[in-house]
Amino acid sequence: MPLTQNSLTVKVVSPTLHLYHYMLRNGINESPDVVQKRRKFFNENLKKIASHLITSTGRNGEDIVRLIPLEKEYYGTVLDFDNVPPECRQLNNDRLYFESGIIHSRLAARRFNDTYFLRLTRYVPSVQGEQPLELFANLGEHLNHLDVELGQTVILAGILTSQSQSTDAIAAECLSHYYSKTISTKELIVNEFLDCPFYIYPQTVTLNQVGEDFIESKKLACVFLYKDEQVENQANTVYNILQNLLLSYHKIHYFYSQSQILKKILAKQYEAIEHLTSDYAQRKWDRLSLLKLPQESLDYFKRLSFLEDQARLVEVHQSNYRECLEQLEQKTGHKAAVFFTDFEKDIAFYLEQMKANIGFLSPGVQLYEKLMLSVQTQVSISEDAIRDRQAKLGQLFTGLGAAIAIGQIISQPMTSTLSLYFDKGKNQPSVTSLWLGALLTVILSIMVGYAISVQFYQRFTKDRF
Repeated sequence: MPLTQNSLTVKVVSPTLHLYHYMLRNGINESPDVVQKRRKFFNENLKKIASHLITSTGRNGEDIVRLIPLEKEYYGTVLDFDNVPPECRQLNNDRLYFESGIIHSRLAARRFNDTYFLRLTRYVPSVQGEQPLELFANLGEHLNHLDVELGQTVILAGILTSQSQSTDAIAAECLSHYYSKTISTKELIVNEFLDCPFYIYPQTVTLNQVGEDFIESKKLACVFLYKDEQVENQANTVYNILQNLLLSYHKIHYFYSQSQILKKILAKQYEAIEHLTSDYAQRKWDRLSLLKLPQESLDYFKRLSFLEDQARLVEVHQSNYRECLEQLEQKTGHKAAVFFTDFEKDIAFYLEQMKANIGFLSPGVQLYEKLMLSVQTQVSISEDAIRDRQAKLGQLFTGLGAAIAIGQIISQPMTSTLSLYFDKGKNQPSVTSLWLGALLTVILSIMVGYAISVQFYQRFTKDRF
C-alpha cells in the first residue's frame, strides 16, 4: 500500500498489536462430533497465526504449536509444550515467546468453559526507538483474515511522542496499514481512555446461514495512542481485565443474534399451532396426524428451552461485564471508554427483548399439549365408532353364515314335513310344498341366525365386569 504523508512523518514508540480472538468450544447441547469439528476449526486458526511467527533460531511457529489431545483438555492452556524449544518458553507461564528481528511476539491459547481463546501480543520494544506507522502491517500479518466466530478484537497501541498531526488521521492511518486498505476517519468511533485517544472501528461479521437469516458476530479494531510511557505501563496492567470484558461483549452479541433467529423460527411455529387449534373442528384428524404432533411439540419445547438458556447466558455475561468495568475503574482510576460503558444499555435492551419473546412464545407449549389431548380424544372416538361398525358388520356376517348353514340343514326336513300334510298319496312333493318349505326355511333360518349373532356379539364385544 502506498504510504501517505502521515506514515512518512508520524512515528510511534513501542508499537504494539493486541489480538483477542474468541471461538466456541461447544454450543448448547452439541454432540461430540460437533465438538471435534470446532476443535479442528480452532486449530486451523491457531496454525494461521503461528505461521507468521518465527523463533530466535529461525524455526516457523506452525511447526512448534500443538494442541493437547481433546480427551485430556482442561481449563486453562490447551497448548502441548512437550516439543516446544527452550527459547519459546518461560517458567510457570503458559505463553509461547517468539523473536524475529526487532519484533517480539507472545502467544497463548486457552479454554474458558465453553470458549476457546487466542491471545497474541506483537510489539517492538521501546529501546528500538520510534517506528513508522506502516509497521502495523507487519505486526498484523494477515490476522485480519482469520475466520471469526464468537468475535475478535484487535488493539493497535503505541506512544505518540509528537502530535503535529490529527490523532484521528493517525488512527485511520494505523488501521489502513493493518487492513491494507484505506480506512476513513469518518468510519471511526472517537473515545478516550486513561486521558488518551481511543478509537474503535466496528464491523459486523455474518456467520452461519439459518433459513433466510444469518448469525452475526462482531469484529473490533481499536487504536490506543498513549501520551507517554507511564500511560503505557498503566494500560499494560489492565489488558487481562480487558480480555474478560471483550469475551462477554462478543458472547452477548453472538447469543443475541442466535436468539433473534430462534425467535423467528418459534414465531412461525407458534402461528402454525394457533391455526391448527382454530381449525381443529374443521380438520379430519387420524392416527397419522396425531403421531406428528408430539414430535412438533418436542421441537418447539427444545427451541424454547434453547432460547431460555441463551437469555440466562446473557445475564451471566452481563454480570461479568459489569464486574470487569468496575475492575478497570478500580485499577486505573478511570472509567472505560464510552463505547464499552454504553454497551451496558444495549445488554439491558437485549435481555428485555429476549425475556419478552420467551413470555410471548411460552404458551405455545400448552397449546401443543391441549391440541394433542383434543386430537387424541377425537381420534379415539372415531376409532370407537369404526370398531363398533366393524363389530356390527361382523355380527351381520355371523348371522348370515348361521342362517345359510341352518337353511341347508332344515330345508329338506321342512319340505318333507309339509309334503306329508299337503301331498297325501303322492310320491313327490308338490310345488306348493316346495315353496312353502322354502319360505319357512328362510324365515326360520333368519330368526335362528339372528339369535346366534346377537349371542356372539354380546359375548365377544361387550365389556364384562
